[in-house]
Amino acid sequence: MDMPIFPEPSYSSVPQIAQGYAAYLPEDSSRPNMVRHLTGYEAFVTLCAELGTDPRSLASDIGACASHIRGQGDEIRSRGLENSAAVFLGNVLVQQREDAHWIQYGSEFPSAGTRRQRYEVLELLNLLTQSDEPTFRTCLEKIKEWISYSA
Repeated sequence: MDMPIFPEPSYSSVPQIAQGYAAYLPEDSSRPNMVRHLTGYEAFVTLCAELGTDPRSLASDIGACASHIRGQGDEIRSRGLENSAAVFLGNVLVQQREDAHWIQYGSEFPSAGTRRQRYEVLELLNLLTQSDEPTFRTCLEKIKEWISYSA
């Protein structure tokens, strides 16, 4: 891929907040330690390419991304790509809002979102791939509501 999938500078890790501590962040979301593009999704991009899907089209459309992940849930699990797909999903979420970023509490998998609402992206991935259709639709509606909310 000659064009980047996500426009922000990429980071291989996220600032960690010790468990038991709250993350008090200033309103200014332009802080230099705010990670908006986390690496680690390359294996998921490879899967997309093998399936003939352009990951850039998924990166700009949460509905398309969620539907693709849902449709490929068995393949993602059988190849052990849950972490990679979750990072891609989290990057898509972060790109949808200017005030969104990645954060990690202790040794937990990083979360993506805003000060007020974060998504545990591994859990979200499981919800998208393993829920029934009405639950999937409700989840996607809630995500779209979060995206449309302005800080």
